[in-house]
Amino acid sequence: MAKTGDQDRDALIAQASQWLARLDAGRTTPEAFEAWRSADPRRAAAFAEVAAAWSKLDGLRDVEPRKRPMIMSRRAWLGGGAALAASLMAAAYLERDEFLRARTVTGVGERRTLALPDGSSVELNTDTEVLWRFDDKRRRLWLERGEVALTIAQDALRPFELFTRQGLARLAAGQFNARLKPARLDLIVVAGRAVIETAAGEAQAAVEGAADARRALAISAAGVAVTAAPEAEVQAVQAWRRGEIVFEGQRLSEAVEEYNRYLSRKMIIEDPKVGALRLGGRFLTGDPESFLDALHATFGIRTITDDPSRIFLKSR
Repeated sequence: MAKTGDQDRDALIAQASQWLARLDAGRTTPEAFEAWRSADPRRAAAFAEVAAAWSKLDGLRDVEPRKRPMIMSRRAWLGGGAALAASLMAAAYLERDEFLRARTVTGVGERRTLALPDGSSVELNTDTEVLWRFDDKRRRLWLERGEVALTIAQDALRPFELFTRQGLARLAAGQFNARLKPARLDLIVVAGRAVIETAAGEAQAAVEGAADARRALAISAAGVAVTAAPEAEVQAVQAWRRGEIVFEGQRLSEAVEEYNRYLSRKMIIEDPKVGALRLGGRFLTGDPESFLDALHATFGIRTITDDPSRIFLKSR
């Protein structure tokens, strides 16, 4: 008698088989597939298993006719039962490996830690999306939006590659922070080595000892600028991983813009004089009320909250 867990797995494999068949036949869209897969991490794992099995079948198809056993078509296998098909499929869509990437997303104000198969870890800050795919040759992670702190495990055989729209970063074992901004990627090397490849050229930075200065790389369409990372930036990285946000004399307009990353209800400054005020302090990203209380106590700033999506900051 089959156990419940086995039945659940068979059901997932069957669903994954059906989705792969639809993709192969052009009877669905990438958006519909992604909605199904992202709803449950077990679905992504089942689909990867099905696609890998289908790939093995394609390998058998490449064997010379006199050496290979009789092999039915993909759709014949699908017609013969999803569980049997799943064990013998090969993926025409394997070349479109975006379907095989696992995906993790954080909402606004949310943080999450992701453990990767090689022992590396990724900490996702607010409103962040990453995809990844590991095989026996490469470790690849795509940063689609937001900010991540990376702890990369040693692997002499497989490089770790971070893909962004600004370029490719090859990362050695160590610690890094990557943040996507509208026109650039900010990469801080806390420990380890990073080699950046962009359309404008290559650059690299390394932090080999605890006493070495952290390195900051700003990657944009113009190229890569490599500098010593200001201590304030290093502290800001460490702070967000604790759920904190630190200001050290920034303009209030800049502080509000930064804090708004963590808020669904955004703070708005309409008076340039208010925006020019300088602010210092340490606050919790999940407690904007303490930030607003500090603004009132320090600068006498009033808050107007009659808009459901915005909080207006007004001078006296």
